[in-house]
Amino acid sequence: MDGVRLSAPGSSANLGPGYDCLAVALPLRTSLEIERREGPLAVTVSGEGADELPADASNLVVRAFAAGWDGPVDGLAFHIDNAVPLRAGAGSSATAIALGLGAAQALREDGLDLEALVGPAATLEGHADNVAAALLGGFTVATGPAARRIEPPAGLAFLLVVPPGGVDTTAARAVLPDPVARADAVHALQHSALLVHALHTGDLDALAASLDDRLHEAARAPLAPLLARLRAAPLPALGVTLSGAGPSVLVWVRQDDRDGLVAAVQELAPDARVIPLEPERAGLRLERPSA
Repeated sequence: MDGVRLSAPGSSANLGPGYDCLAVALPLRTSLEIERREGPLAVTVSGEGADELPADASNLVVRAFAAGWDGPVDGLAFHIDNAVPLRAGAGSSATAIALGLGAAQALREDGLDLEALVGPAATLEGHADNVAAALLGGFTVATGPAARRIEPPAGLAFLLVVPPGGVDTTAARAVLPDPVARADAVHALQHSALLVHALHTGDLDALAASLDDRLHEAARAPLAPLLARLRAAPLPALGVTLSGAGPSVLVWVRQDDRDGLVAAVQELAPDARVIPLEPERAGLRLERPSA
């Protein structure tokens, strides 16, 4: 192929008790277009973080592409239109990795094998939760190279609350306790199992009882003050979880309540962006191959 165009969603990982295992794709779709043409590598970036993301071979999309490509990147032009906020816990790095590896695969093989990309993407990311959701869409359960998708239940929606500033993932991991108390590990197993069952069966009432966490959210709360503020508010929500490593917060709501809650959440977080959305069913998608 002479060129390719793909898109991939953002994601929210952990989902409360499912640390480094569970995630959901979010409809914040970043697009990548690659064209073959003579000359050195060219990279252009638009959208979220366009003034921060590198426009050269150090861009994570290009680095992921190079990891899956058989030759040099000279003679290729990359255009990235990013829709995922940076350092917000919304999966921007996983989206970039999914796009880069997927583009390399599509140009090599004239198509996509999403499950085959999970292992290489997890290796580049360092953990599999976000990349599984970016590749497969919906809710995902990931254990490294193995990942399974769960169709989002009917009637579920979110408010993604994105405060100004950001949190570095490395710093957010550094605050986590080690070792973990057995009681906290058991609590995580119990609640993540209940969460997976609730998602699979569409039981939103059980979903509300499954989102409590003891592995990571309490340690990260000082880095994400919105979490405690929104949990303390009398919102008609199913639950409130930290989005990835934060500082963004995911408010789980019934779809019928979502739009009516935007103003209330915005009042509680006046400096934040409040984004109403639903789980994204599609993962990495080949939009336009050209022969």
